[in-house]
Parts: sequence; C-alpha cells; structure tokens
Amino acid sequence: MRTLLAAGLLGIAATSHATACETALPDHVRILDCRLAAAVADGAARSPILKDLLERVERTDGLVFVTQPPMVGPATRLLGGLSHNVSTAGRYRVLRIFFSARVDDHGVAVVGHELRHALELLELSTARSRAEVDELFDRLGWRSGTDVVETQAAVDAGYAIERELTAAKRR
Repeated sequence: MRTLLAAGLLGIAATSHATACETALPDHVRILDCRLAAAVADGAARSPILKDLLERVERTDGLVFVTQPPMVGPATRLLGGLSHNVSTAGRYRVLRIFFSARVDDHGVAVVGHELRHALELLELSTARSRAEVDELFDRLGWRSGTDVVETQAAVDAGYAIERELTAAKRR
C-alpha cells in the first residue's frame, strides 16, 4: 500500500506542474517552487540563452526536476547542482537539479547553469546510471571538489544568462 501511495503522490506532483505554478515553462522542466518557476519563466523572456536551454531540454528524453537540496551530502553546500543519480520513467530519463540560491536574477542564472549540465548529459550521452554520468563529466569537465564536477560550457552559460538578465533590466 505504501508503494502505491508513494507512486500516486509522485504522479500527482508530476502532472500538477502547470496548474500548481501557472508558468509558461516547458513540460520537461518541473520546478517545484512556484516563486522560482515564475522567476525562471520571467528570466526566459529576458534571456535568449535561458530560453534556448529550456527549449532544448523539451526536445530531449529527459524530465528535469528542480528541487531543494538533500539534507545531507555535498549538495547541501552548493547554490545549485545536477545530481548524477539518473532514474528512468518509461522512455524518459529523470534528472534532478538541486537549488538553494536566492530567487533572483543570480539564482535564475544558477538554474540556467545547471540546465546546461542537464543538456550535456541529455544531448551528449545515453547515460542511465551514476557511473555513466560520472564518466561523461570526467571527460567533459574538471573536478572542483568532492563529488563536484564543472564544465566550461555550464560556467559560460551561467555568466552569459546573468549578463543578459542584467542588460534586460536596464532597458
């Protein structure tokens, strides 16, 4: 019974995305915090790079959930991070981005940075296990700490999104 209840609750959470937050985000990106979802949707209207990242995720076999970080582990110290634990649901690969930054333009750029990492995984590999994801990011990037891998593409995307959001605010 617990398994069915958990599955039912997950199904409700997954299908209530559009009605819960009322944003114009693609279906393949599920941001569980409505304030953050609204900020990312607003950011996509002001940042062509962020808009492109969101549209590209929509064209993949990935479902990307943006959630609070876990209570323990290395992700608790980061503003954002892509979990290397991939799960599957039918034909979809399910990814989790952890987010703990403030909900502002910098935080939206952090989400964009992590979406770029998600696209590296979704577009450049068929990875379905932590080992395969680790192997991909070891090939693409560099380790900047225990269980933390960075890529130049994600760093560049985050900075570019933040510049676009700042420039759009000035107009």
